[in-house]
Parts: sequence; structure tokens; C-alpha cells
Amino acid sequence: MNIYQTLYFMSLVGGTAGLLAWATQALLALLIPAGSPAWPSAVMAAALLGGFIGGFTVAFDEKWAGNRVQGRWVAIGALIGFAAGMLSGALHLPLRNALPSALPLGTVLGWMVSGALIGAGLGARWLSVNRARLAHGMAGGMCGGFLGGMVFGTLSQWLPGTSQAVAFVLTGAGISFGIAFAPILLRDAVLRFVNSGDPRASSKLGKNEWAIQEGDSYVLGSQTADLSKSTYGREVDIYLPDGSVAPRHARIFGRDGRFYVTRHPDVMSEAGLRRFVLKAQNRSITSPYELRDQTLIILGRTTLMFIAKEKMGQAGR
Repeated sequence: MNIYQTLYFMSLVGGTAGLLAWATQALLALLIPAGSPAWPSAVMAAALLGGFIGGFTVAFDEKWAGNRVQGRWVAIGALIGFAAGMLSGALHLPLRNALPSALPLGTVLGWMVSGALIGAGLGARWLSVNRARLAHGMAGGMCGGFLGGMVFGTLSQWLPGTSQAVAFVLTGAGISFGIAFAPILLRDAVLRFVNSGDPRASSKLGKNEWAIQEGDSYVLGSQTADLSKSTYGREVDIYLPDGSVAPRHARIFGRDGRFYVTRHPDVMSEAGLRRFVLKAQNRSITSPYELRDQTLIILGRTTLMFIAKEKMGQAGR
């Protein structure tokens, strides 16, 4: 799928996670005795929201990348989201109570804190690609929390149950959308799949494309997520299921406003140079090669195209 389809499905995934979090906390709230302090419910609600969003977005990210969903990564994503949500929930009520004369503002700020911490926890998954992704996740989470807080603060007086459900859905959708949208909004280029002589790569990649920005560093290869020893993310960022592509074949990175493709150290040996093809504009690559607009990159039997930002609209026509 292309990057705009990714935004739609990420929002859908986040909204679904928010709805499930609301339904779960509503059921668990029935077990809390009447007259209990409000903070346990606030902590539980935020923790559930973070946990569901964390698990769902990690699962979707793996599915979109063409990998088999890894249970351990989904569990870690859910735990990180749960912990971030629990922390934000603990801060939620004190923040609201600190602004007694402006309860709607306190509510909005509380939801924004929840969204920011949950988004930051999820953004940590992409730190190996670009450290700025942590800030992207936080910014996206704040936007989602703002939407949820506005709905909850505005409608809670008239529709308390409905407003909370809608707020959870909007917050979940907003966090997931923001995490995906920030790299797309700030992208400097796009790497687009063109074709492949390997039928498996053609069927899995289809119209896939990846947003690239300065500071990014992507490893391209055929190593599946099953073989990754990473705790929370993939060792190969752009998965190419091509039998002629090495497990870790190449690297694309941005530096000082320019972008380059180079061989991965794993295939720099004499045997690797002979066996694994890496070309840009039909030129064999043995050292970093600067990418220009519409540069064709060949890895094994798979062809990708690098498209500069100012040419994206034209290339998509």
C-alpha cells in the first residue's frame, strides 16, 4: 500500500484500539466499589488505551511491512503503551485538579499528556531509523489527545458515556495517525517499489513506498522478522522478499540534505560483491552513491525508484 493508505489504516487501527480500551475499562469499572477514589479508574483507562494502541500498531506495522506478526514485539509494544498510559493516567487527575476554574482546559491537557506519553513510547520503536521518530510519536500523541480531550470536555456534561467512548476512539486514531503522519509530512523523498523478477516480491510489495527524510537510515534486505534478534523492532527496515537479495543487502541514508545508497557491510566481501547485485542507474555500487530524483536502484532482481520531494506529485500522476 502507498503512504496515504497507510495513514488511513493506521487511523483505523488506532480508533479500533481506542474503542476496545473504552469497552474494557467500562467493564472493569463495574468491579470498582462505589465511592472509591477517582484515580484508579483514570490510571486504568489510560493504561488500557496505551496497551491496546501499542499492541495494535506494532502488529499493523509488521503486517504492512510484509512480515509475519511477531508475538513478542506485539507484547512489548503493548507493555510499553500500558506503562506510558499508566504514568499519564497518574498525572491526569492532578493536572485537572490544578485547574479547577477551567475544567475543560484541565481535561484537554490531561488527555494531551496521555497521548504524548503513549505516542513517545510507540515512537521509540523507530529510533534505529531516526531518533526524531520519538518526537514524531509524542507530537502525534498530543494531537490525538487534544481531539479526545476536546470531545470529552465538551460533551461529558450531556453525554457522559458516549463522550468517553468517542474520546477514546479519537485519541487512539489521533495517536496512530500522528505517528504515521509526521514522517510523511516531513519527508524529503520517497522510495517506491517498481517491479521485481521474483514473484513473491511482486505480490507482497505491490504499490509499496516508504517516506524518507534527512537523518533516516534504512537497512534493506530479505531477512524476515522471524530471524531478527532485536527486542522491539526489525533489523531490516525495508523488507524485500527477493531470493536474490541478501539478508542485509544495502543501506539508504540521508545526510546534510543529500541521500545515498551503499552496500551493507555484510556484502562487502569479494564473494558478496559477486553474488549480490546492487546498482544505481545501472552502475554497480561499491561505495556510497548519491541519489538523484528518479534514480533507479536495483537490488537482486528488485527495482526501486528514489523520488525527490519536489517531484513527488508529478511522479504520482
